[in-house]
Amino acid sequence: MPQKANNMNDHTIKIYKHFLKKADDTARKEGMFSKGDRVLVGVSGGPDSIALLLFLLEIKGQYSLDIGIAHLNHMLRGDEADRDEGFVNKLASSRNITCYIEKKDVAAYAKENKLSIEDSARQVRYSFLQDTLKEHKYTKIALGHNNDDNAELILMNILRGSGPKGLAGIPPVRESIIVRPLIKIPKQEIISFLDSIGQEYMIDSSNNENIYLRNSIRNSLIPLIEKKYNPKIKESLLRLSHIIKDEDDWMEKETELIFDKAIKNSMPRSDCIEFSRDILEKCHPALRKRLLRKAIIMVNGNLKKISLRHINDAVKLFLADTSGESIDLPSQIRVFKEQESLFIKKESIPLRELGEKRKSERY
Repeated sequence: MPQKANNMNDHTIKIYKHFLKKADDTARKEGMFSKGDRVLVGVSGGPDSIALLLFLLEIKGQYSLDIGIAHLNHMLRGDEADRDEGFVNKLASSRNITCYIEKKDVAAYAKENKLSIEDSARQVRYSFLQDTLKEHKYTKIALGHNNDDNAELILMNILRGSGPKGLAGIPPVRESIIVRPLIKIPKQEIISFLDSIGQEYMIDSSNNENIYLRNSIRNSLIPLIEKKYNPKIKESLLRLSHIIKDEDDWMEKETELIFDKAIKNSMPRSDCIEFSRDILEKCHPALRKRLLRKAIIMVNGNLKKISLRHINDAVKLFLADTSGESIDLPSQIRVFKEQESLFIKKESIPLRELGEKRKSERY
């Protein structure tokens, strides 16, 4: 227990212990840490990341953890961003923790890649964390997403018309590397925990600006729903996410089973999947779409830029009576039919160049 906590009264001690137990229960249940893990903690300076760091320092001995801090200055808030950087650096120094700090002009990145500031900040942040993990041989990345963050994202994904993956919310563990011990703890409990030990943290003033969709949902839409329609909307959203996640996990297992039967090349090439049209025809439409998504992930590594419209176009191609037809998807992915097979292929050159090359070969 931190030195400041020694003089706490019974009420604040209860708050303090409740927070630590809740985070520890989540970490244990989800199998977040193993003995000797080297954990890189994303620390912005805000309450969530500071509480996360303090929790990890509490369980450090339990798991023999080696902890490092990563802080990215997005260069979006001028002096305030520099203030946060200085705060994190000072905190790391006072705790004798290795700290990796980087500045990245997110606004310039957004303009260059034609992305929103929100998407750009997310991409740059995760890239920085992943690069730091690899370069310095960390085994886990710990992030401070909380219960409220999860509810807000689920509602945002509902508004966007997301599928099961989006409605399942933020996963406690992703790819066995990214862990979120605070994901089941409400924001107010995090603030209460920090206040109970007198721990300072930084406030991001841009969180009060509704120019970003996430902020607007947090500051305007959820309070409106709580006031007029459902005072426990966050709990309802999280309950929905748990139901969706369980069902999505089950459907993924079913997809795995059918996928092995549906592909004709039992040892598929890394750049091409061949499906049996006969088996695909017998599949439920929802399962058929999942099989196509899985094939695209296998040949491309991810589903970036692949929308529901692209998947529907691939299904239409499959269901059409004609043969020898093809459609082009983003990331140089071509879907085409030949006799009794449907192929998902990642081309080695841009599809436009490939088309021109084939056209010239015909002449």
